[in-house]
Amino acid sequence: MMRQVFAGAGILFLVPVLFIGAAGNPGQNAVGVPGEVEGIPAPVLSAYVQAASRLESEYEQCQGLEWPVLAGVGKVESNHVNGRKVSASGDVRPKMIGPSLDGSGAGGNTTPHHDSDGGEWDGDTGYDRAVGPMQFIPTTWTSHGLDGNDDGIADPHNIHDAMWSAAVYLCVSHPRAEPVDFTDPDHLEAALLRYNRAGWYVDRVMGHIEAYTEIAAQAAAAEVPVVGSGASTEQGRAAAEWALAQVGKPYIWGGTGPHGFDCSGLTMQAWKAAGVGLPRVTTDQVNAGTQVDLADLQPGDLLFYDTGAPGGSPSHVTMYVGDGQMVNSPRTGQNIRVEPVAGEYYPTVFVAAVRPG
Repeated sequence: MMRQVFAGAGILFLVPVLFIGAAGNPGQNAVGVPGEVEGIPAPVLSAYVQAASRLESEYEQCQGLEWPVLAGVGKVESNHVNGRKVSASGDVRPKMIGPSLDGSGAGGNTTPHHDSDGGEWDGDTGYDRAVGPMQFIPTTWTSHGLDGNDDGIADPHNIHDAMWSAAVYLCVSHPRAEPVDFTDPDHLEAALLRYNRAGWYVDRVMGHIEAYTEIAAQAAAAEVPVVGSGASTEQGRAAAEWALAQVGKPYIWGGTGPHGFDCSGLTMQAWKAAGVGLPRVTTDQVNAGTQVDLADLQPGDLLFYDTGAPGGSPSHVTMYVGDGQMVNSPRTGQNIRVEPVAGEYYPTVFVAAVRPG
């Protein structure tokens, strides 16, 4: 099962090469969390969801952490405790313990890390070993290990403790204690590098994060059935009113709310609030309705643009709200705003207007 040695949570160790619910509930009813994810045991998925959803309320300087980030880390660290049993309280057995960090060179480990915990967590009184689902070494666990399920014990071999500790570590490990926005790709990459200072590690984790983010988006969209016939004027107006209520919130790359949105996340959630399901991304949303002329726009209609961003055309979407105005979640560093459809820039990159349904 064990295949490679690499640096994680500040050290080298061995690993295998992958919104809110109550404790013990895998979160099937939570927004953006599917009933199951292939390869992730239900209790482990629940632990990811709980830890991510809890972080922002307890650490206000850290925003936007979602379960796919922790799942991406957990996939690389332990393959979601693959092959182990998880008890009702979250204990993993047999325990996941990496190789001795004796500096022998195995897997690139050339720096000895002498025992720091008397063998309490890794069973080794000579040298430290990485432990648990998120592969903390004992020294890091001593400084950052937390009790995630409020049983009075911070145990790296418990999924609730390990996932919560990993979430907080990604947040508070910033060397200058600056805010962390996990929806910002640069912030996310920096946080992952603090967990493991290896570019290949970050690339691998990011690949899994992207896959799980897509699964989360599909789960969120599936909660509202896609309406096959044309949406009513009332639904369009309801979508527009919902979008207007988000004005002033920040653009967040990959964001689907509630604290911020990217362009297609805003339009998807607005129409969801009106009872109509839309795909997650602009290149799919443009095909989820009937094209209309600009002269015939109604509140709720979507306006698509080719801004040249990666991912194909159209790359941007706004929502018409009436009186020649549209709600726009433009880009990182800006807030959701209302602006004229006939402004200086957007008419030059216009692609299509679509009425969902």
